[in-house]
Amino acid sequence: MTTVFLYCAAIGGTCLVLQFLLLVFGVGGDTDVDGGHGAGHDQGAFLKLFSLQTVSTFATFFGLVGLGTDKLGWSPLSVAATATLAGGSALWFVAGLMRSLAKLQSQGNVDLANAIGHTANVYLRVPPAGHGYGRVLMQVQGRTVECRAMSRGNEIPTGAAVRVVAHTDGDVLVVEPAA
Repeated sequence: MTTVFLYCAAIGGTCLVLQFLLLVFGVGGDTDVDGGHGAGHDQGAFLKLFSLQTVSTFATFFGLVGLGTDKLGWSPLSVAATATLAGGSALWFVAGLMRSLAKLQSQGNVDLANAIGHTANVYLRVPPAGHGYGRVLMQVQGRTVECRAMSRGNEIPTGAAVRVVAHTDGDVLVVEPAA
């Protein structure tokens, strides 16, 4: 059993040191911290626990605690249970830390729901309802953005002030003339 603990500690520890060195030297720093690669990846909560960081941490702590408790002369069952508990605890801690880091991530995208109720200026005329889209310029979240817009009623000419009343799933603003 000592050999298993030794290999786990050596391999897991080596992976952790390599990950740290790669992070320090900026290799792979442009990846997602949540491990996702886009839409369509629906993982269960259990599978999200397993990443290179968490598995390496489990192996390192499992091996080190196993070696330490084995040297203390504990029974093989106690050694295995303690090593597994230590590795599992480390895995959960690192997974929670990675989840917390993922929450700090920001896409920097403008949320058009924040535009509702604000005013905009028509950049390209907005055709009457059901006849296509125009363009408006407005300030949202501290940025000037150009968005597609559709009218609730009549055509709205270029340069007119409008009020945003809604937005569609396709990121089109629904506007009406400002009062």
